[in-house]
Amino acid sequence: MTSDKAVAKTELHSPEGSPAAEFCRNYQVRNGKEMGHRRVLGAYYTPENVARILVQWALSNGPGTILDPSFGGCAFLKAAAQVLAEQGIQDPGRLVFGVDVDPACVDHVRNSKQLKENNCIVRNFLDIDPTQIPGSPFQAIVGNPPYIRHHWIKGAERVSARAAIANSGIELPARASTWAYFLVHALRFLAPGGRLAMLVPEAILQADYAASIRNALCARFKHVSLTHLRERLFKNTPEPVVVVAASDYGNRGNITTNAINSIENLGEILNQKVTCSDQSMNIVNGRRISPATIQLIEELVCDDAVTKLGEFGKVRIGFVTGANSHFIRSYRYLTGHGIPRKAWLPVIARTQWLSGLAFTKNDHQNLSEADCRTFLVRPTAEDEEDEGIRKWMLEGTESGVPHRYKCVSRAHWFRVDLREVPDAFATCTRFGSPLLALNRAGYHCSNTLHSVKWQFDPSFVPEMIAVGFLTSLVSVWAELHARRYGGGVLKLEPSTLSNVPVPLVSDAAHAFDELDKLMRAGREDEARMRADEIVLRNGLNVPKSDVRLLQQARSFLMSQRRPPRNGKSRG
Repeated sequence: MTSDKAVAKTELHSPEGSPAAEFCRNYQVRNGKEMGHRRVLGAYYTPENVARILVQWALSNGPGTILDPSFGGCAFLKAAAQVLAEQGIQDPGRLVFGVDVDPACVDHVRNSKQLKENNCIVRNFLDIDPTQIPGSPFQAIVGNPPYIRHHWIKGAERVSARAAIANSGIELPARASTWAYFLVHALRFLAPGGRLAMLVPEAILQADYAASIRNALCARFKHVSLTHLRERLFKNTPEPVVVVAASDYGNRGNITTNAINSIENLGEILNQKVTCSDQSMNIVNGRRISPATIQLIEELVCDDAVTKLGEFGKVRIGFVTGANSHFIRSYRYLTGHGIPRKAWLPVIARTQWLSGLAFTKNDHQNLSEADCRTFLVRPTAEDEEDEGIRKWMLEGTESGVPHRYKCVSRAHWFRVDLREVPDAFATCTRFGSPLLALNRAGYHCSNTLHSVKWQFDPSFVPEMIAVGFLTSLVSVWAELHARRYGGGVLKLEPSTLSNVPVPLVSDAAHAFDELDKLMRAGREDEARMRADEIVLRNGLNVPKSDVRLLQQARSFLMSQRRPPRNGKSRG
């Protein structure tokens, strides 16, 4: 059944107090910094060719009403009108509906000869009930929901999001991002037998909270396809995209996962003309990897010589200042502004500073001489009346630092809370493979790194862990289980880092200095291959062919993190 009933038009100019104005205002300022309009709304507009592919698939069973719950630049709405016209529908715009919180998006509707302005509602989709949109339930729902992380969902928006989930009957953790709420809420608007086609972040494959979404899709659709797209679609964000294509709503089914390099193969994947860009590969958390490599990793993880990092050390984030630029300063700044030396605390604050398998006082000295920000300003109660400290505190006050979230929560905003000095540092985000370095300087680290505090007999040799952490087993495991951000950055959360399987052999400690020198000389790949030889090949007796398999997997998985440009891989 179709409907040409018009939707009551919402006020388009977002007057003071309207839902759209309130939505924008609540998101507008983060940590005292003004955010761009599109970023506030999580809006990244879909390329027209991609929208057309998804709409063609969504309406491939025949014409019907279609909804985009966050229509933005109207790519999906325009594609829907065109596809319906090609299917012989007169006045196709009457079957096309949209919702968006941004009033400016309606200008795109007005500029289209086929779309109906009265069919587009300016409102937060999560506040809308299916009965409020004539044409519902829809034969197809398509779209590109907003990408806003959970810690930015505040106030009324959070209430709306949680209410939408409560009405859906699907459990979704509060740490979910907005795209997840939109996808789940959209299911309430879909007709039996209908289709859903959406572009969502890679988190649907790897985030813990996404498991409930995948289960819900599997329970409500006969077939669900999740296609990981390596080519970056949006100019304003390097966020990888997964295409969700779910058909035959109302019937339980299964999920298949594919991966493709570019949109050129998307239509074939959706129409099942091909099943995957490489049928010899499995997909694990959105990563393509050979079944043989997966089996090898599973076997090695069960080896008695392989132990989770968390069993040897407590993994935590480094100290949190709330405003690193104010609290962490260079030697030149501190001396030039008269900050007393007793208020200086030498720290490590950048991942790039880990040049080897250990961080030493000499490393810190070299960084300080290079005018890097290597000291935390942490005045004691006795220092508060010092002239230099008073000027530094005034500078922070004028910049709004005391009102930052972490600063407000402290007893004294200007005194950063510290835990015990870590025994080692581990990278949190890195373009290369993860790295663990021993803390031979005895300094604290900021939350740009993770701190590791050993929890074993001090007679144990930490150098064994640092060298074992350098092996391809650790690198490949991390590639499969860590999160990918930005233009190819790999991020390890403390919980994930604690579960990293580290192979430990006694001879590794003897090779520590050798590998440290290779790392410091910029020969990281050589150091990692040497670690594989010492630990995996000689220590665990892993066959040479299997070690090579892990090394190839490391290179391949790292290449998957680097988004291709113009359809070509950057390697």
